[in-house]
Amino acid sequence: MKEIAEIIGIQKNLTHHIARKTFTTNVLLYNDVPIEIVSELLGHSKITITQEHYAKVVNKKVSEQMIKLGKKLKR
Repeated sequence: MKEIAEIIGIQKNLTHHIARKTFTTNVLLYNDVPIEIVSELLGHSKITITQEHYAKVVNKKVSEQMIKLGKKLKR
């Protein structure tokens, strides 16, 4: 990841933590992997840990799903 960042000119210090959060957010949660599975993959002892760390993403996904549901119900 550091090599890619260097090639495209990202000046931020990339760490394992940033890579983990990026993968979780952009690959798992935005592709609708259930939070229970995400929690298990991350090795969190409780699902609430995952929910707290990724609350913004989860809330955004809830909003998106409610909009989709609203459109379906209007048909």
